[in-house]
Amino acid sequence: MGLKDDVARWLKDEEIDVDEVPVPAGAPVEWALNATVKAPLRVLLGVQKPKTKADRLVISMVVKVADQHKAALSSMAPKERAKLMSQLLVNVTSLCPSCIIVFQPQLDLPDTIVVSKVIYDENIGPSAIGESVRVLVNEYALIVSFFNAEVAHVDQGPGFSTVIHM
Repeated sequence: MGLKDDVARWLKDEEIDVDEVPVPAGAPVEWALNATVKAPLRVLLGVQKPKTKADRLVISMVVKVADQHKAALSSMAPKERAKLMSQLLVNVTSLCPSCIIVFQPQLDLPDTIVVSKVIYDENIGPSAIGESVRVLVNEYALIVSFFNAEVAHVDQGPGFSTVIHM
């Protein structure tokens, strides 16, 4: 049994659905898994074992910013938008200082926000995997709540939300 099987088992032990992801030839990863957390929130995570940095695992979560939220951000004054998104970055970084956080394509008007947690070989185990999953689920809740509370317009109606995307 290899590390991929161990990680899949540890995730399943936490009642997380796991699917193997086919890795295309030439991809910079040895293997990849999709992990779907069902509670308290439904969040899709990606788990990858990099080829070039074989001493670690990377668990990532991607939030797609809703078109309506992007439109609301675009309508703001540049300084207001930069201040708001900088506050989100501070909030996300405060929750997980060791996470890698990327606003794509740019900080003040993101299409997606990627949050990744790196686990190094000496720490890879069920507790580090479980803790990383919990941190990323919390990051998801923080990001979505921030957009829905700080960026949403009152006329958007029910069912409008920034959502997970992977």
